[in-house]
Amino acid sequence: MATTVFCINGYYNTFSMNTGSKFVLFLLISIIGLGCSKKDFPAPSCRVDANYASNHQGAAACVIVMNDKLLAKQFTSGKYNLAHGEASQLRSAQCSAHEAMWEQTGFNVQVQNVVGLYSDGTWLFACQLEAGFDGSEKPFDAPDWSSPDVESIAFIDPFLIEHQHWQEPDRFISVRDAYVAQHNYLKQSQ
Repeated sequence: MATTVFCINGYYNTFSMNTGSKFVLFLLISIIGLGCSKKDFPAPSCRVDANYASNHQGAAACVIVMNDKLLAKQFTSGKYNLAHGEASQLRSAQCSAHEAMWEQTGFNVQVQNVVGLYSDGTWLFACQLEAGFDGSEKPFDAPDWSSPDVESIAFIDPFLIEHQHWQEPDRFISVRDAYVAQHNYLKQSQ
């Protein structure tokens, strides 16, 4: 039997433990430690519709239109924006848009065709959401891992809000144009 000394609340205590008891204690501490640890979900693989695969590079955002509504992030300031990702030489612009949607909204979308371009070169891609949503949902909480300044995810009509309600007002006309392009494409394909 081995003697083990523990410091509990500033007092040293001596416990005699055999090898079996040490193993049980180690196992118990490991299980408790693993059960209490935060587990991050791995990001899903980039999903690009094979009909629209491109080698565009740069920053990108997803434009999701459902039942005449645009999916947008709503900030604690009350302003809106698209989920968008930064440029990376390690991935295509389509994969940047996909990754941004996952990280900022929790949605694993399928990225499709280009529907717009910001003046700074950020690509706007049509994206398909297949998570049981139809665009009529009320605003809902952003995932825990999203930025703390994102209050909710909402389906909005971009023609019922003014440009000053957009996080980046100089991009708002481009967002509306991309919304119209995606909206028209969806209407034609029905």
